[in-house]
Amino acid sequence: MARLLRALAVVAGILLAATAAGPASAHPFGAPQTATIAGTTGAPQVTWRFGATDDIAYLAVQVGALPPDRMTLDGVVLYEPGDEKALARSEAYADYVLDHIRIEGCDGSVEAGEDPIADGTTVTFDCPSPASATKIEIDMMTDLHPAYQTLASGPNGQKAAYAGTTRSHGWSLDESRAAATGLSALLQLGGTLGTIALVGAGGWWLVRRRRQAEASASAS
Repeated sequence: MARLLRALAVVAGILLAATAAGPASAHPFGAPQTATIAGTTGAPQVTWRFGATDDIAYLAVQVGALPPDRMTLDGVVLYEPGDEKALARSEAYADYVLDHIRIEGCDGSVEAGEDPIADGTTVTFDCPSPASATKIEIDMMTDLHPAYQTLASGPNGQKAAYAGTTRSHGWSLDESRAAATGLSALLQLGGTLGTIALVGAGGWWLVRRRRQAEASASAS
């Protein structure tokens, strides 16, 4: 009997150590996270979406948007309605996003939608020196568990998987913003010059009509 009790105590100790060791377990094996790449080389946009509602709650606890007592003893955080709004309002979440969605040499701003799965979280970058191929780094939630992955899609059927140690991909984005801006300025300038020319032509026509009228009056 004593031997049995000692054996049970050893097993209990092993289970307790396994439970206490390491961070609480994440849930990366469900639906993958997704991202949509858009924008231009000068202003790329990344819209990132959670794969499951439990991941929303889990990350919200990790960044402090939800209280730590939401996590159970076995490391599970069950989603509750309103968790997504608490996360979207969190400045810590915005900082987290900027730390894990990056473009070197570009500044980003975060807009979190009310529904992080349907609307996603959009990061808009300002790239003063855009390159022909935009290299975007995404490693959202991989700090919580390395098995998390993001499946991304971009313009013209481009696709990439951010998984494992692959956390950076190059994307071909539209370079027309600068060209469109230049064309717009050219059109505006052309419109201004056209207006000036029209006003000038109208003035010349009036002067000519006045001179013709004066000449007719003098002849009569």
